[in-house]
Amino acid sequence: MKQKLKGLGLSLVIFIVIVIFNTLFGAPSIALSGIEKYSGKVSIEEARELGLILLKNKQYPAARAFFNPSAQQGDLGSQLALATLYFYDLTTVNNYQQAYHWFSKNSDNAYAQYYLSMLYHFGHYVPQSPLKSLFWIEKSAAHSFPAAQHNFAVYYFNLGDYSQAYLWALYARGNHFSQSRNLVKQASEHLSLSEKANADQIYRNTKAKHRWDGQSNNQIGELLEQVF
Repeated sequence: MKQKLKGLGLSLVIFIVIVIFNTLFGAPSIALSGIEKYSGKVSIEEARELGLILLKNKQYPAARAFFNPSAQQGDLGSQLALATLYFYDLTTVNNYQQAYHWFSKNSDNAYAQYYLSMLYHFGHYVPQSPLKSLFWIEKSAAHSFPAAQHNFAVYYFNLGDYSQAYLWALYARGNHFSQSRNLVKQASEHLSLSEKANADQIYRNTKAKHRWDGQSNNQIGELLEQVF
């Protein structure tokens, strides 16, 4: 901890201690006016860390102030965090336009692909397009993002392809996406014994390929804790 905070100065150290205490013990919301002035005075890693602390404390404008400089410098975690903040913060002007901007910069990332699918699904900033939404959700699911695997399973379920719905729901459940438990059960009820046995065999043979390893990426892992 001392190494991470080296060079931040006493004011930031006190700030972090207060925010962590508030987060852990549920103290009333604290005023953070003026903390944004430090956003350009810390390293990329420190800015991202402080931004995540502020995000957890629901201090969204201050969080953006820390994420933005490091995002502008190309930090993946900060760009995804900034995009996520814009996606959910409806009080910000042109929030979906900003979310699209930062997610599209990382369109080869499974997390960003999932949100690009959501933007096209709902028609937020971009024209509503089921085909483009499906394009991005399929890409994200192929990269083993659990929420995308679940949505891909929902797509197949609604299409009436219960074998594929069951299989993708199994992948999502295997990646600890809890919403998929009921979908696995619902899809299985539409399968014959032989169809279910075949899908189970495919799952056993391919589950390693579809395992989400994003937990090893702390930047994305911390974001997932906030939104899923």
